[in-house]
Order: sequence, then C-alpha cells, then structure tokens
Amino acid sequence: MKHIPNMLTLIRIVLIPFFAVYMLQGQYLQAGIILVLSGLSDVLDGFLARHFGWTTYLGRVLDPVADKLTQGTVCIVMSVLYPQYIVFFVVMIAKEVTMLVMGGYLFKKGAEIEASRWFGKAATVVFYTAMVILVVFPQLQGMLVYALLGITTALVLFAFVMYVPLFLQCFSRIQTEKGKD
Repeated sequence: MKHIPNMLTLIRIVLIPFFAVYMLQGQYLQAGIILVLSGLSDVLDGFLARHFGWTTYLGRVLDPVADKLTQGTVCIVMSVLYPQYIVFFVVMIAKEVTMLVMGGYLFKKGAEIEASRWFGKAATVVFYTAMVILVVFPQLQGMLVYALLGITTALVLFAFVMYVPLFLQCFSRIQTEKGKD
C-alpha cells in the first residue's frame, strides 16, 4: 500500500506523452482529460502519502520531477500551438527549470527535500485549472486568455519568490555542515 503514491506519480509521468500527442493532433478534449487525470493523480498521491504516512524517499524525489515534466511539457506544447502567448510560457518554463536545477543540487548535496508549501500547491492548482480551460476551449481568445495566463504566471512567480528563501536556507545549512567537516 505504501507504494500507491509512487505508482500514481509514475502514471502521471506516463500520461505526459499522451497529452502532447493529443494536443498536437488537435484532440483537445482528450488532452484536457489527460491533464485533469494528471492533476487529480497529483492531488491523490500527495494526500495518500501525507494522510497515511506513505511517504518514501523515491516519492519525495519523483513527485516534484513529475510536476516539472508535466508543467514543462504543457508549456512547451502550448507555446508551439499558441506562439502569441509564448512569453507567459517561457516564464513558467524558466521557473520550473530553475526549481528543478536548485532541487537537484540540494538532492545531490544530500539536503533534506521538504514537502511543497501552500503557495506551491496554489500555483499548481491555478496552473492546471487555467491550462485545462485553455486546452479544452482552444477557441478562447484575447483578454480572457491573457487574464488566465497573467494570473497563472503571477502566481507561479509568487510561488518561486516564496521558495527562494527556503532554498537559501538549505544552501546555508549545507555550507554550515560542510564547514563542520
């Protein structure tokens, strides 16, 4: 039972290419369903891991990787299909890549990887909601799309800014421990 959250995370990773293929083939409803399933599996695996204590080292590493891969893929595919909105997607991709690099560095240094915080969860929920709307309703245009992308980008950047001090604390701990050796 303890491995159910990890299996859900792996399913999320497996869904990524299906989302991309459906989107690029113009099968938006199917792509939207995949994105909804991905988001729900993200919520469910986190709930199960925390509620039942089914957290594992693999899960603490794999879950954020699955998040970054999913969100990065969504942004790349959306950038290809809707180049007029590329600025928003580039900002979101840059944030995800930066978080992945910083998290990878901390992981490599043996730092304890902390669970996501409320602001990260809020940004993820808003991201999934906005992207599902844009995927399922590709006919949306203009101010509504800019508003959805603007709110999403603002919240993603807010979450990033809130994570920076946490990363800096981890970097500081690593340096302090390194100095003790």
